[in-house]
Amino acid sequence: MNKEQPMKVTTTLLAAALPMLLATGAIAAPKTSVKAALTQEPQSLDPIFDTNLPALNIFYNVFDQLTGIDAGGHVVPKIAVSWTFTPDLKGWAFKLRKDVKCQDGTALTAADVIFTYETAKNDPKSRLGGYLTAIDKIETKGDDEVDFTLNKPFAPFDRQATLVPIVCKAAYQRLGAAQFAKTPVGSGPYSVVAWTPGDTIALKRFDGYWGKHGTYENVVFQPVPDETTRANAIQSGDLDVALLGPSSVPAVRASGAVNVVSVPSNRILYLGFVATSGWLAKPEIRKAMDMAIDRKTVSERLLAGSVQPTSQLVAPVSFGYDPKILATTTDVAKAKAMIAAAKYDGTPIPLSYPSTGLPQIDQIAQAVAFSLQQVGLTITLNPSEADTYINTWFGDKLVGAYLFAFAPSVMDADLPFSMLLRTGGQGYFSDPQIDALLDKQIGQADPAARAASLSEISKIVNDKTYYAPLFIDIYTYGVAKDVTWSPRPDGMIVFN
Repeated sequence: MNKEQPMKVTTTLLAAALPMLLATGAIAAPKTSVKAALTQEPQSLDPIFDTNLPALNIFYNVFDQLTGIDAGGHVVPKIAVSWTFTPDLKGWAFKLRKDVKCQDGTALTAADVIFTYETAKNDPKSRLGGYLTAIDKIETKGDDEVDFTLNKPFAPFDRQATLVPIVCKAAYQRLGAAQFAKTPVGSGPYSVVAWTPGDTIALKRFDGYWGKHGTYENVVFQPVPDETTRANAIQSGDLDVALLGPSSVPAVRASGAVNVVSVPSNRILYLGFVATSGWLAKPEIRKAMDMAIDRKTVSERLLAGSVQPTSQLVAPVSFGYDPKILATTTDVAKAKAMIAAAKYDGTPIPLSYPSTGLPQIDQIAQAVAFSLQQVGLTITLNPSEADTYINTWFGDKLVGAYLFAFAPSVMDADLPFSMLLRTGGQGYFSDPQIDALLDKQIGQADPAARAASLSEISKIVNDKTYYAPLFIDIYTYGVAKDVTWSPRPDGMIVFN
């Protein structure tokens, strides 16, 4: 008994002294709130209608999916604890957790999963529905199993499921789609407290979450499109996590005010071509444009090594990347000769791009335009605000050449290839050979065989120059020194 007394006295003294130590700053109070920057504001907080990266940062904190992708690019369980598929890859069964709660206290069951998928598939305004065209039928077996019947074999369907945040059916129907888009209800580690358009999106930790709880009690996302503003705000302490533009990295690192962390990303910046009309219908003109761009110089001198040159539409972190396909070698003389041989008449070729949302995109567009002008092309820059540009891209209304990026959160080449290369997708060409290879790879259960098919597609894209992939982004962030957070290749700012 006497031996225990010193411990009691010490504990009592510490308890009495702790408030004083915290008040004087001798011991730092645990951090309970963080503020993170978005590169632009979401269009909606309803995952059925917004699939862009700024919104996904919110969705990955507020909602769950059947499966997830970890930081290494591997498929992992989330709401689904396990899944199986039939030999023909057309039947997929997902067994659900039984302890998942929505943020309004209701249980999340198979009914919520089916409601989400069917709403996304059937609403013509749903952008999420574009990912679900392979689904023919969805059924339940009790409250804890969802069975999908597909209209074709689909080898990466478990990865595709990571694209679909599950909304809570009762809340969606109670609030209606318009209100749900402002105050959504999910089952993720954080719930939405308030969205003040043009200002902030405030989240609060959901203590009823089934998995690893949020690191911080409160998270605030603030749209800060301007790279310089983000860099200044992270150094001044107005932000705790912020994506840095390449030109800002050296100064932020030199300041010592914050930690600077980087990760090779899944995002590819590419030059696209409307190859169905005008001079860009000529493959030799497209090839010349690809060869004219000095990727190495742009990477090293303009972007301070924050990107890696590439000639593929997927990054090394994604399944389907082929390390044997090297970046295009710059050859200005050959590009000039090809353009002269094509008898190009000087007709201006517009170069469209989103003016915000991509690091130093104005400077990149100017550098690309300069390279193209050096080989004899007349280029006119055509920037537009990011939301307008995205809508134009989705509406297949671009003209000339255009700069854009693709970052498949599924970490699999099938998604960007299907959207950008398949006939009827977002590309401006049709190639039966690519269509056939896309159909082939999606039904190949053997990863090596499937990787070979995807590699063949990349080679065709390069040979015919349907696109000129330019760079693999390296995501670099400023992080407050009292914040625990690590970057992910998919660019998601997640706090659990």
